[in-house]
Amino acid sequence: MKAEERILGKFQCKKGDFGFVIPDEREYWGGDFFVHQKNFGGAEDGQRVAAEMMDRASGKKPEARIVEVFGSKKAEAKKAEAKKYEALKVVEGVYSGGNGDFGFVDVPGVDQGYFCYGLKRNGAIDGDRVKADIKKYNGKEEAIVTEILPPMTQIITGVYLDNDTFGFVKPDDKSGDIFIAGSRKGEAKTKDKVEVHIIKEGGRRREGIISAIL
Repeated sequence: MKAEERILGKFQCKKGDFGFVIPDEREYWGGDFFVHQKNFGGAEDGQRVAAEMMDRASGKKPEARIVEVFGSKKAEAKKAEAKKYEALKVVEGVYSGGNGDFGFVDVPGVDQGYFCYGLKRNGAIDGDRVKADIKKYNGKEEAIVTEILPPMTQIITGVYLDNDTFGFVKPDDKSGDIFIAGSRKGEAKTKDKVEVHIIKEGGRRREGIISAIL
């Protein structure tokens, strides 16, 4: 072995004033290396490091100084967290769920909305058209709202039929009922003539928000 060779291994520090480098090739190096606190080089217990062997007095344990640390604990933790997320696609849809702890991004043609944590709605409120990144976290698909889009311009008039927690508008043009969630009906009551702002097309049904009672 040569004194200038770098020792690759794991740093072990049970006490604050000294530690050891456990070489990957212990047989080659003949065992572990003592590291004094002043030679830690910023390394923390459990990190992978590169070290250089130091001159030693006769009879003393081999000593080394750490010259490189391969990633801090915080960096490794962030890296591990990032690996949990797998980017899948970008979608446009409608956010539903108000401003609570969670909601959903409903996308035309997709039967079930994508779950969205309240902290990841980016200010979106119920009925907003949004663009969202769909990512897989620990095997489950989730939405992260990245942009609030301008509302759709399609407006339809019709008669509102209330069903307590939700309702429907029967359009004057007989184009098919429009689903109205309870939070989107405003003050409308059964048989009111209303104006509906369409927020979702396609999929199982159209959805809208009552924008005016006529």
